[in-house]
Amino acid sequence: MAEAPPFPRSAPLAPDPLTEGAPPTAPPSLRPSAWLPAVAVAGCVGAVLGFHGVPISDLGVFTLYAALGLALPGLLWVRVLYRRPHTLPEELALGLALGYAAEVLCYLPARAAGAPLLVAAWPMGTYALFAAVPRLRAHCRVTRRPKAPLWWSWCLALAVIGLTLWISVGYFAAHPIAGPRGTAPVAALPHLDMINRLISHGPGGGPFGHDWFVHAHLAAASWITGVEPSVLLFRLAPLPMLAALVVLLGMAGRRFTGSRRQALAALTAAAFVTAPSLYAGTAAGLLTWTPAQEWAMPAQTFGALLFAPLVVLLLDLFGDRASRRGVWLLFAVLLAALAGAKAVYVPLLAAGLLAVVTVEAVKWFSLPRRATAALGLAACALAAQAALLGDAWQGTAVQPLAFVRASWAGLTGAGDPAEAPMSSLAGVTALCLLCGAITWCGVLGLLRRPRLLARPPVVLALGMGAAGLGALLLLGDPYQAQGDYLQAACPYLAMAAVYGLGCVIRKAGVSFRAGLCAALAGVAAACAVRWVFGVHVPLRPGGGELALYLPYLTLAGVVLAVAALLGAAGLPRPRVWALALVLVTAAGTPAARLGQVLPGPDTVATAPGPIAPAEQAGT
Repeated sequence: MAEAPPFPRSAPLAPDPLTEGAPPTAPPSLRPSAWLPAVAVAGCVGAVLGFHGVPISDLGVFTLYAALGLALPGLLWVRVLYRRPHTLPEELALGLALGYAAEVLCYLPARAAGAPLLVAAWPMGTYALFAAVPRLRAHCRVTRRPKAPLWWSWCLALAVIGLTLWISVGYFAAHPIAGPRGTAPVAALPHLDMINRLISHGPGGGPFGHDWFVHAHLAAASWITGVEPSVLLFRLAPLPMLAALVVLLGMAGRRFTGSRRQALAALTAAAFVTAPSLYAGTAAGLLTWTPAQEWAMPAQTFGALLFAPLVVLLLDLFGDRASRRGVWLLFAVLLAALAGAKAVYVPLLAAGLLAVVTVEAVKWFSLPRRATAALGLAACALAAQAALLGDAWQGTAVQPLAFVRASWAGLTGAGDPAEAPMSSLAGVTALCLLCGAITWCGVLGLLRRPRLLARPPVVLALGMGAAGLGALLLLGDPYQAQGDYLQAACPYLAMAAVYGLGCVIRKAGVSFRAGLCAALAGVAAACAVRWVFGVHVPLRPGGGELALYLPYLTLAGVVLAVAALLGAAGLPRPRVWALALVLVTAAGTPAARLGQVLPGPDTVATAPGPIAPAEQAGT
């Protein structure tokens, strides 16, 4: 039996200056314009932290620690293990993620041995080793480096600035730093308790729940810098994670779609994803989508940061270049840290890789070696995660449709979710699936190009999304934490949706003007339906459940009517299909965000809220 050929490139579109095979350019000169994005980010972060009460001494010490203790040693090892041309921001983001992973994996045994400051052996040993070994010393200075367009750097910088301001308004304002007497918001006490136990006792101070490696990082940071845990938790720690996550998602999106413009669209969709609600008001369950970078859930953000470079590595391994052993070592270290950072990511990764292995085996009648090896590592990480967590799942169990029952109670205002009739459960389940279909309908653009639909990156994203949706519908949790599974897959579903939408738009020859008109029509239709029906959730006493479905049925009718009119006007079917997908996509997240800020009696706040109940339990 012949072996499966190498995977097709992750980016089969037009060549990109930063993709494999492109010759790296010389390092750019120190032009002021090249450094302005970084200066703007640094200025914004400094101003925000100063405004919210962070002493300049703490900010300076933490900046040195993040640069010299995490990012720089990680960057050096990335250059050794991951020999592919990267821009400096990409190297720093990859190095920061590796630095976090190495720090946590070093701190836990060091604290268990009673010498927590031995965690500093990781950066100090790195510097000593690179200074002593000439072959490693050569990686301290890169003579040739790819250069990203200035507009791309500014887009990433503006994304970081926007998220910084968002978290400042929504999270920093609602979570003051603990005062001299140790006062802190009640919702944050479990986090501070875990950090203090890891500072004082290390791993022996458990149990900690099932997502506690971020607290080990904060404990190590407190030992090294002397900064109070509350300042780290509420102010300093989130921002470098958010900045690195933006860069890493941009890297993954560019590899996935082959286009920086589509990668930017996917990054925007991932950062601002929200439920496509056609109601006024909000309710727990179905309508409470949160993005991966929500610092109200620190474990979710930390897990997303460690998971993003794993996806980047996989997209490179899915290419047709020979893989290096160092890439697999980097993959294993990040995976080991991810197992304790956020419990939902390793099962999602295993499910996505299993889908890739299955599809490739069916296509080529042979197992793909790289995907199979990655799946084996993911299986080992699952076993290690099970041993690490033991029984610390805090009530998460197999309870089919528990999330649907909770959503039904939130939408209708019913007191007991167990009283939901089967017809209502079927309706809310359909509503849940419809919300996902509206948000990521761009994937349907690949139906006309099955070979692209079967690409490993697309299969990986869809496999993770299917696993997240299955966990959402089959698991139960007293804090509704099963929603984290689908939330974790959202950035990669966004990449698949943007990729599919871009493919169908190009193939149909849709002009910018026509696409913009379709998008505006979708936003206008969703907002009009929301205002015409005026459905408020939870439903007021005496309101029938049919009111929950009428807005979505009406929107579906509007889409079908528009498609029929376009077809009657003589437009080719591919162009009608592309415009319909653009319309539906715009009626999802963009219309929902606009509906949240439009003036009205039931305007919904957009800023991140207080720590979710699941996070109060340490999830």
